[in-house]
Amino acid sequence: MSPRDITFRLLARAARQRRQLNIAPIARAASTSASASLASSSSSSSSWQPALPSGASPAYDAALSFLSAHQEKALAKLERLRSRLDLSNPDPALLRRIDKLEVEAYANDPVVRRQFRETGGKGEMGKTINRWLAEERWKKEGGLDLLMQRVLQMNVVPDILPDVPPTAPLTMTLGTSLIEPGSFQQPSSFASPSILNSQLFHHPALPSTSSANPEALHTLLVIDPDAPDHESHSFSQRVHYLKTDIPLSVVSGEIDLFDSSLGTEVLSWEPPAPEQGTPAHRYVYLLIRQSASQSPSTSNISSRENFDLRAYLNENQLTSSDLVGINLVRAKWSLEEDGFINSVYIEHRGVEDGAPVFGKVPKAVRYGYPMSAKRQRMEEAREEVWERAVAELEGLAGEVEGLVGERDEPEKIKA
Repeated sequence: MSPRDITFRLLARAARQRRQLNIAPIARAASTSASASLASSSSSSSSWQPALPSGASPAYDAALSFLSAHQEKALAKLERLRSRLDLSNPDPALLRRIDKLEVEAYANDPVVRRQFRETGGKGEMGKTINRWLAEERWKKEGGLDLLMQRVLQMNVVPDILPDVPPTAPLTMTLGTSLIEPGSFQQPSSFASPSILNSQLFHHPALPSTSSANPEALHTLLVIDPDAPDHESHSFSQRVHYLKTDIPLSVVSGEIDLFDSSLGTEVLSWEPPAPEQGTPAHRYVYLLIRQSASQSPSTSNISSRENFDLRAYLNENQLTSSDLVGINLVRAKWSLEEDGFINSVYIEHRGVEDGAPVFGKVPKAVRYGYPMSAKRQRMEEAREEVWERAVAELEGLAGEVEGLVGERDEPEKIKA
């Protein structure tokens, strides 16, 4: 059949269906997620209306008719798959097929898309289609690309992690402002922790009849890998926050992870305090899914200093693939922030003198190699000149003291 004949047949079918065209399947809301597909579909409303009235454009009518027919077929298949689902012990492979078919049924539904644009899926992330649309938006609008660029560009990999798999958004907000990953922030802005949200796109555990949106426990870590190490003249990791056993599911995207009612706080919030003379500090936020078989061990974390993230993951039988979300900000010392940084050292670290001031470490000390013969002769000559100058100054000081003493003695009165 020629393309011309196909076109005429489509237009003829559209004309026949024009009067009885029903966009109800298109207007129907997306059903609940594959996990929530264990429940019945719900209806929703949207401001979407067809762009053209029926009959104004046969091609437009034919397109809507095609979308409606395609959706009806997909929904019929979906119902058949759901009928095969064992609600008490669902098959993971079958759940994945249901998820995929549900997305296929509603991905091109103009009502669903309009509703998602208007609400962002807020309050309805139990639906597979909303989570799929949110993940696609995060990827296509550059959210994931920007995050991965900053994480790799700023050497979070390999400094503290061997690699970073694609993750879910871990969003930081100060007031009403969204914080861009890797941006510079004033330390005083984090006197209290920012609002931190995580939106999971996939169920952390298998759904069941009793739990359509199952939860899993997570750990939140905030690490500064640029804390100065006095002994090694290098840097070590310092923990600024640690909380375990945070229950999260796909519908927990609006929960603030710093909420005191969630999880078990092991180490309370310590504000950033980049010291004078040190480079910019990276403050890395990590959300890690805990092992279902055991709670994480924190007994070895006796202080915030000299933390080792890789050792912590190994100890708790975790890997970088268990990372759910990551974000980071940077901060550095400035004269305007000096008072706040000193107050953090005094109030949170117990250092009465405030924050230390660091200078540039000599190369010989930094890299641990001996000085060249020429450099050593120069250093010896400099030290000899310095000692001679000090001796001369001490001699001059003695002479001055003697002169002052003679001047202060009272003159003897002649008899």
